[in-house]
Amino acid sequence: MDKVKTRYGSFTACSDSSDLRKKYRCPVEYHLNGNVRSVYLQDTEEVTLPAGRFQAELMTFYEDGNIKRLFPLYGQLSSYWGVEDEVQNAPEYVFALNGQDLKVRPQCIYFYPSGEIRSITLWPGDSITVTTPKGQVTSKLGVEVYEDKTIRSIEPVFGTVFETEYGNAKPFMVRKHMLHAEDASSRFDREGNLTGFATLQTKVEVNDRVFKAGDYRSPLLINFERGIIGIRGANDLSVWFNTAHYEIRFS
Repeated sequence: MDKVKTRYGSFTACSDSSDLRKKYRCPVEYHLNGNVRSVYLQDTEEVTLPAGRFQAELMTFYEDGNIKRLFPLYGQLSSYWGVEDEVQNAPEYVFALNGQDLKVRPQCIYFYPSGEIRSITLWPGDSITVTTPKGQVTSKLGVEVYEDKTIRSIEPVFGTVFETEYGNAKPFMVRKHMLHAEDASSRFDREGNLTGFATLQTKVEVNDRVFKAGDYRSPLLINFERGIIGIRGANDLSVWFNTAHYEIRFS
């Protein structure tokens, strides 16, 4: 197949799926404006981006041609080729995020239109420990950051504890489809304030009322706004409380 031209160079799209780990997908897709939307490579190739130099087997692009997602590997999982086989070949990189260097084997790297990294998604079985405004937090999914590399969201492992002005909270959410690390349940604003988290174990006591998760499929979703706390959960639960008028406590 001819080379596919992108803003980051020309690449050879997949033209042979005889390899047992090659996916059956369109090798090249285009946006309506004619720019490349995605390219699935015949072999892994090195690509130089503003955020660094990475191995790529699949790349997707914004309509203006800027990189959107990069997958260092993108093999077909089957009875003949498992995650363990794929991970063995996964490259490792060092990312400078939120003032620390993280050594990661990324399954996917997601970029802002500016070219700055937005999120790094891990391979199943891997984990990272990230410095967040709530201390060291370990995640098995990955991490999302703002363009200045401060933490935007993270999915903590079971057993994590956040200290808050309302008491200790235990953030955790079961995600059946852990495809990408962005928009995780524990979220921070640009100033480092916790703006929301999901929990299975934390009870929220508001005066004489107690709110708790139904089961692992319906965690409590706690949202913080200026002077207001919102709670969402099972059975269409959605309530908001002004902290100036209610005594709120986590337990």
